[in-house]
Amino acid sequence: MITEDVDRRRQDLAEMLDAAHDAIFVSDLEGRITFWNRGAAALYGHARETAMGGDPDVLLATRYPAEIAAIKAQLIETGHWEGELTRTTAAGETVVVDGRWTLRRDAAGTPIEVLETGRDVTAARKAALDLKYSEYRYSNVFRAMAVSFWELDFNDLGEVLADLQAKGMTDVRAYVAEHPEVIRRMIEVSRVVDVNDKSVALFGAPREDLLGSVSRFWPRSSERVFAESVFAALERRHSYEAEARFCKADGTEFDALFTTCYPRDGVKRGTVLVGIVDISDRLAAQDALRKAEADLAHAARVSTLGELTASIAHEVNQPLAAIVTNGEAGLRWINRAEPDLEEARAAMGRMIVEGQRASDIISRIRALASNKDPQRAPVALNAAIEDAALLLKRELAAHDVRLILALSPDVGEVLGDRVQLQQVVINLAMNGIQAMAGRDGARDLTLSTRRADDRVVLEVADTGPGVAARNAQVLFKAFHSTKATGMGMGLSISKSIVEAHGGVIAAETAQDGGALFRVVLPAA
Repeated sequence: MITEDVDRRRQDLAEMLDAAHDAIFVSDLEGRITFWNRGAAALYGHARETAMGGDPDVLLATRYPAEIAAIKAQLIETGHWEGELTRTTAAGETVVVDGRWTLRRDAAGTPIEVLETGRDVTAARKAALDLKYSEYRYSNVFRAMAVSFWELDFNDLGEVLADLQAKGMTDVRAYVAEHPEVIRRMIEVSRVVDVNDKSVALFGAPREDLLGSVSRFWPRSSERVFAESVFAALERRHSYEAEARFCKADGTEFDALFTTCYPRDGVKRGTVLVGIVDISDRLAAQDALRKAEADLAHAARVSTLGELTASIAHEVNQPLAAIVTNGEAGLRWINRAEPDLEEARAAMGRMIVEGQRASDIISRIRALASNKDPQRAPVALNAAIEDAALLLKRELAAHDVRLILALSPDVGEVLGDRVQLQQVVINLAMNGIQAMAGRDGARDLTLSTRRADDRVVLEVADTGPGVAARNAQVLFKAFHSTKATGMGMGLSISKSIVEAHGGVIAAETAQDGGALFRVVLPAA
């Protein structure tokens, strides 16, 4: 009766173990398998009939994480052991099993069998190894890159934003605009948790000195860039980049390209990877290039003035001659037996007017010849064109060219540098005058302006040969000239000036022949 009860309970236990998902088997102290559940059959691929009576170490080619003798000694001493076992299935595949052994004893305490439960952790183990390798590879790339990389901890920043939202903030941009001091707070709570070797070299301090709050390296002049990077994260953008200034460990500031990419949760939790590229040399080169371009434009203006020497002399000579004439007349009125002071006063008044006219002409010439930095201000385009046209009078007469001004009164102003815009007008006009030199028929140069919505259009048209198709693509390139004695700089400089003013310039052959240059500028 007792034996039947024990057998029934053993049978119930066997059925329960057989229904478990884990791989479970029992082996006696001789190493023979005495129980093999369905989970073991599914994991290892051996049917129960095949496994029963076999040695699990042989059947499964078991590899242990330590010496088997030490494992068995622990099992005898404690009654338990657990660890990872590497085994081979019936199909020849390698599996990693998280195994747990329990030593069973009889009523007298004598060991009789070992119960093993195992769970397949092959995929988890591979994932862990892949993750470890990925982290290793990331760490190597992070350390070795020639760009300064930081890892910033934004957890505290996320808490600051959450606190502000709890207090009623709904629009971060609007809130920051009204409370700009919050940007500094966000910077102060953002912590550097790691930097690479390039950061150590760039910022001039050991790695441990660069860790902590980022505020030491973020000057107030770049606070807006930090705020925009936070906005980008909150807007679920993948990345953000902008030019900014940073402070080295010794307080020296430098220009850099700031880039960052975000986790899917934005800045509310986790770390953010930041890249910093020193662009000081690039900006210095760009400044040098701009200065060289300005010097070249100045040289071109002076060269243009050289071409207009006769016209300039004529323009200056007219008021000077009028001053002499009125001066002589004034003297005659005074030297009469009865001086006519009214006539003398009128002559002197005319001398003052003509002197002012000469002064204005010289001022315009000096402005064109100066090498000052461009000054952006509202410019009355029609007036600037009329002043430039005055310097062209003699050149127009010398080449028998008729100047037509068709300036629309509703053009208004453009935002730019008056001298540079006049340089464009003179360059295009001189180009047209020279294109018509020696040609038969009418020689007309038309300067016209008109308004087109929020743009202002200036057109310079001549009655010359037009724009040859072969020259259309290279017309505005530096040092390209269709004239034997030309430097090829006038149109190139004009294009640079127009584009620097946010405009465009193009050339084509007009419908009735001749070249047509069209300049389109934003209205002020």
